[in-house]
Amino acid sequence: MRIDDKMTLKYFNDLAYEEIGEENNETILFLHTKLLDKWIWKKQKESYNQCFNGYHCIFLDLPNHGDSKSEDDFSIKGASDKIREFIEYLTGAKNNDNANKVNIVALGLGCPIAIEIANGNPNLIDNLILSGMEIADFKESKSDSVINRLAKTQSEYLNEKPDAFIIKAYLRYFGISKEYFDDVERILERSIKEEEKIAFESLNYTISDELRNNEELLEKENILIIYGSKEDLNCTKSAIKLKGMFKNGKLAEINKGNHLWNIIDDELFNAIIIDFIKNNHIEESSKVRILE
Repeated sequence: MRIDDKMTLKYFNDLAYEEIGEENNETILFLHTKLLDKWIWKKQKESYNQCFNGYHCIFLDLPNHGDSKSEDDFSIKGASDKIREFIEYLTGAKNNDNANKVNIVALGLGCPIAIEIANGNPNLIDNLILSGMEIADFKESKSDSVINRLAKTQSEYLNEKPDAFIIKAYLRYFGISKEYFDDVERILERSIKEEEKIAFESLNYTISDELRNNEELLEKENILIIYGSKEDLNCTKSAIKLKGMFKNGKLAEINKGNHLWNIIDDELFNAIIIDFIKNNHIEESSKVRILE
């Protein structure tokens, strides 16, 4: 039986998630990128016995994504508050100062959410692994944002196209094969307006003064920042900017790495994640360049 088949969908308030290894004390929480959902961690689920055995692994749908339905508009602050509450529930942190900490592995939109969770309570998080994050230099006004203008154009253009055309375009954008066609198709369940709100939040995340002054968090050593050489240039700039803030963290470039490299090069991804969580270490190779 596949590990996927053993998992059942669970809820905490309006957050949907799947989990494996509930009997283990140390937790790894996986947060996905924008517009997609927990299916992107298929390869990590399949490799649980080989790579993550002994850990409690949770694959969560961000608010307004996948099975995490919400009546509220998506926001990074709202998402981080909801997920922080979930982590506190998992660890008993509200009632126990010695509660087990949680490791977070985040891609794309999951990264600013993970940072805001840690910013609100640095003691709640153990290892923080951030890949493909985007930071804006300034926040646009919603009424005059590039996202608004693109959404209008997208709506006018895509309304004339068949669903299959749109899904194939997304597959090319994410750099993944057609075996994920049915998974990516779920994006079309979301309205253009909802998609616009999520994209606006994702592309307009800025570093707050509160975070810049949070010395306890900024001095943490167990933070790994990753970007792929084939990702958008802003991911590279953002990773370097983050490393400038988290002086004791580690920065790594994945050679020919794509945004969804956890799918495309899952063996490398899994090896890096578990090595860092276990040993606070990352091995340099032809595929991995460590930048200090």
